[in-house]
Amino acid sequence: MKTQSTTQLIGYLGSDPVTRKAVNGSTLSRLRLATDYYRRDNSGNTIRKVTWHDILAWGHLAEKVSGNFIKGSHVLIQGQIQYRTYLDHEGHKRYITEIKASTILNLDR
Repeated sequence: MKTQSTTQLIGYLGSDPVTRKAVNGSTLSRLRLATDYYRRDNSGNTIRKVTWHDILAWGHLAEKVSGNFIKGSHVLIQGQIQYRTYLDHEGHKRYITEIKASTILNLDR
C-alpha cells in the first residue's frame, strides 16, 4: 500500500521570503505562512487561532518565490511534511516541522 505525507495550506505570508544559495549550490527560499481557524470557547465567544508554518522551496520554485511574493501575499502551498532535529547553540536537541513545497500559487492575482 502506498503512503504519503502531503498537505495543502492556504494562508498569508508573515514576512518576505528569504532566498539564498544552499551549501550544495541550489537556491533555497524560506517562507513563514500563517493559517487560522475560529472556535467558540465555553462562554460562546469566538476565538481566532493562528498557526505558523515553516515552508521551504528549492531550485526553480525558490527563484519564482523570491521575485513574486512579499509579506502579506495570499498563497496556496502544496508540499511534503518533513520532520527533522538539530542541536541548538547550548547543545539541546530541537525538533522542527517544515513543508517542502512542490507548488506555490499566488492567490492575490
